[in-house]
Amino acid sequence: ISNTDMLLDNVSLNEQAKQAVQTIDFECMRLSRLVKDMLLLASSDAKTWTLHKSTINVDTLLITLYETYEPVCMKQNLELKLHLSEESYPAMLTDKDRLFQILCVFMDNAIQHSKNNSLIEIEVIATEKNIAFSVADHGQGISDEDKHTNKSNFGLGLSIAKELTQMLNGTITINDTAGGGATFTVKFPLK
Repeated sequence: ISNTDMLLDNVSLNEQAKQAVQTIDFECMRLSRLVKDMLLLASSDAKTWTLHKSTINVDTLLITLYETYEPVCMKQNLELKLHLSEESYPAMLTDKDRLFQILCVFMDNAIQHSKNNSLIEIEVIATEKNIAFSVADHGQGISDEDKHTNKSNFGLGLSIAKELTQMLNGTITINDTAGGGATFTVKFPLK
C-alpha cells in the first residue's frame, strides 16, 4: 500500500498508469479489510474477543453512523434516511465499538444490495424490555432459504455481526422490506 502511495505521488505517471495504480491500491485496501475480517472471525472461534462495556448514548451512535455513511450513499446515488425518535432513547450498557461494527456490517450489506436512486433507512425502536436497531434497504431482497441459513452460507461481514451479537446477548433477524428489499435488525435486552 505504501508503494502504491509513492507511485501515485509520482507526477511523471501517465493517466493510464495512474488508473492502474489506483486499481491496485483499491484492491490492496479491499484485501486488507478481508484479511482483518477473517482474522476477527478466526479469533471469535477461539473465543479471544474482549468486550468493553459502558453506558452509551444511542442518539450519538446513530448520528455517527449516519454521518459515516452519508457520503458513501451519495456517491452511490442512494438516499439515506435516519429516523430518530422524538423521545430520548433509554441508556444502554454495551460495547459501543462492537455495536457500531454490527451496524456498519448492516449498512455495507444494504449499500451492496441497493439499486440506484433507492432508499436505505436506519431506525431504532425501544420498549421497556428491548432495544432494536434496524437497517432497511429497498434492493433485491434475500431468499427465504438464505434468511434461515447457517454461518457457512452467511457473508463474511454478516458472520462477524452474528458472532458479535451473540457476545452482546442479542439476536439478529432478517425480514422483507415492504415494497422489496431486506431489513436487518439486531435486538438487545435492556435489563
